[in-house]
Amino acid sequence: MAAAASPQSQTVGESNLNNTHASLMNYNPTALTKTILKPIQLIHREPTVRFTFKELDEYAVEEGLHQAVIMKLSFGAPSLHELRKLIPKQLVIKGRCLIGSLAARHLLIRCDLYEDFCSVLSKQFGYLQFNGEQHMFRNFPWTQNFNPKEETSKALAWVSLLDLPPNLFARRPLLSIASAIGKPIAIDKATQDRTRPSTARVKVILDLMDKHPKRVRMHFLDEQSGKLVEHYQQVVFDNLPFYCTYCKHQGHEDDDCRLMIQKNKRGEGNQDEIRQQGDKTNNLEQLQGDARDFLNAKKKKKLKIKSLMIRIMQVM
Repeated sequence: MAAAASPQSQTVGESNLNNTHASLMNYNPTALTKTILKPIQLIHREPTVRFTFKELDEYAVEEGLHQAVIMKLSFGAPSLHELRKLIPKQLVIKGRCLIGSLAARHLLIRCDLYEDFCSVLSKQFGYLQFNGEQHMFRNFPWTQNFNPKEETSKALAWVSLLDLPPNLFARRPLLSIASAIGKPIAIDKATQDRTRPSTARVKVILDLMDKHPKRVRMHFLDEQSGKLVEHYQQVVFDNLPFYCTYCKHQGHEDDDCRLMIQKNKRGEGNQDEIRQQGDKTNNLEQLQGDARDFLNAKKKKKLKIKSLMIRIMQVM
């Protein structure tokens, strides 16, 4: 069905009343916004707004979500008012951060400083101290397909590049190599200080459901001679978390999933019941067959006796 364009106006000039991340960081009360609205289309009689993935990424940056962390709290966590005071202190957040409730037991933490974002995200799990009690939390990178019932498959991992040529410890080539594995967000101190020339380590955000390369191919080109040298760089992942595709949680594989094991046990129990019912049915059929044979034999015996009695009566 052809799409029909909406008759609404394309531009709006008004004061920006939305407290976005960008407006909170740099707010000018005299500025006016000129917002170009997305066209509304009627597709199958449904009003539809279409966005590209590039636009979604731009909106995420505008709202400070490119440096956002999801904190998953345990049951019985302190109130949001208390958490807003506890988290910056106990997680040592240096700059400004916005903390809000995104869903039940899930907080959205937007960090102004990239350093704070990396620091908070690196604390993948820990405890918040409040009134003499410890409340466990787990941190995940924010993703556009956030679902409070599922944990994202995105995770942080240290990547070691063994025997990397020392000249490639420079920031640009090092991050370029790491980008073939995931999104690089930090370089460890020994690599920065050049005190461990045998191995470079980079922290990356990667998808646990993707295939992770064991090596990265590099080409070194001599522009004068045109000679091309090929080098394979070994990649080692440090403590890469597991991800369960059944319950959608990090920390274990499908074979170790309690929900999967319980489901399989229930399935085995049902199969046992079916087998037991089948055995009972077979036994019943067998008994019924034996009973028929017994009755038939008994009937034949009665007929023989009756025939014998008739013969005796005839003789007498």
